[in-house]
Amino acid sequence: MFEYLSAINHVFEIAFYVLLFILFYASLKKCFLQDGQSKGKLFFQSLITNPIILFFSMCFVAVLIVYVGLALRLHDFTKVDSNSLINDTLTSSVILLITYILFIFITIPISYLVGKSLKAHNKSLVTFVYLMFSVIVTVYSDRSSILSADTGWPFSTLANISSIINVACLLLLYFFIMKALARLSDKKRDINWKLFLIPPIAFLLLYGVFDFYTLTFCSTDANAVVQILSFVIQVLFIWAFYVIIKNIKATGDAQESKEEVKTLSVEVMEALAHTIDAKDEYTRGHSVRVAKYSRMLAQRLGLSREDCENVYYMALLHDIGKIGVPNEIINNPSKLTDEQYDVIKTHPGLGYDILAEIKSRPDLVVGARWHHERYDGKGYPDGKIGEDIPFFARIIAVADSYDAMTSNRSYRKYMSQDKVRSEIEKNAGTQFDPKVAQVMLTLIDEDKEYTMHE
Repeated sequence: MFEYLSAINHVFEIAFYVLLFILFYASLKKCFLQDGQSKGKLFFQSLITNPIILFFSMCFVAVLIVYVGLALRLHDFTKVDSNSLINDTLTSSVILLITYILFIFITIPISYLVGKSLKAHNKSLVTFVYLMFSVIVTVYSDRSSILSADTGWPFSTLANISSIINVACLLLLYFFIMKALARLSDKKRDINWKLFLIPPIAFLLLYGVFDFYTLTFCSTDANAVVQILSFVIQVLFIWAFYVIIKNIKATGDAQESKEEVKTLSVEVMEALAHTIDAKDEYTRGHSVRVAKYSRMLAQRLGLSREDCENVYYMALLHDIGKIGVPNEIINNPSKLTDEQYDVIKTHPGLGYDILAEIKSRPDLVVGARWHHERYDGKGYPDGKIGEDIPFFARIIAVADSYDAMTSNRSYRKYMSQDKVRSEIEKNAGTQFDPKVAQVMLTLIDEDKEYTMHE
């Protein structure tokens, strides 16, 4: 019976080693191999830096450290019996603890170098792959040194069960974690490295401490309990990270969709702005320039990134009401009559009515309705005064006037920079919000080459 159980155990041991090498290489390849990179080079890297190789290498180093340490204490290397050294419970426990510590501190820099070689966008994900395989390797390696199918009941059965679980954990790790991870690692996402690295590192350290304690001060039964709990934790790890990675991907996909919709919305607004400006050959590009200047002012005024973008969108559509103004008035090359000017003055109200239909962005009406209000209350359409004028509209009003002065018209070329500066300075506090006007003056002073014009 025991021979049969032992044979099953050896089959699963071989399966574990083979699967570990294959799945570890497949994971690095699937998650991090870039186009044009050598698969052979990656295979060699995965072979010599495989967690099982690193673990047994660290075992050798740990034995060497303990061997040398004891020899130095005895002042005679010949007095140290290597066989009794390994068989001594306390010494073997110390060796395991040193192995775990060395294993972690060697795995992290090696995985980083492999990630650097693979030009991975996020090298912490490469380290995560190493650590997750390492969790399974440490439990398996320790199990194989404690349990055997030849030790009789119940350890013979436990040995076989643990072998099956470790093989199953490898398959679960690859199919549930590594395949999901591949969808994160192919893009430059912001990944919280602590979320991915601290749990497996903590597991390896705690497992090493518990393994040391149970081997040194308890019995084989106690160590078997630690092993059983470690199997449970392995499965929980895989399930937890599967959920985490799935949620990160879902959040990232939703954010990408949101960005795509946002980009499309901006492109539609810019196209609409160009359509509005095309009614007058002398105002081509006016709305986009006003939007750009408005955003610059908002940034200098210390507004949030979101508010700066909102000002930009409002400014893009500030003249949308001109759609309802007859072309002959807009393109009139001579001075407008009072009647024609009254028609022009209707475009803020028309713009408000048009944009009010966009229920998802009620703030867009601000720029359209109030960009011709004056700080002294002499503007239109509502005659608002000072702080009663929405702040974003006050920003757009300065940007709008600046572009009007720095653009060519049918009756004049764009004004000189000194003249524009003088006009804004003169009208600060009357036509313009003085704080916004001062920021515009600062931008003008910084524009030494006078590049901010049509």
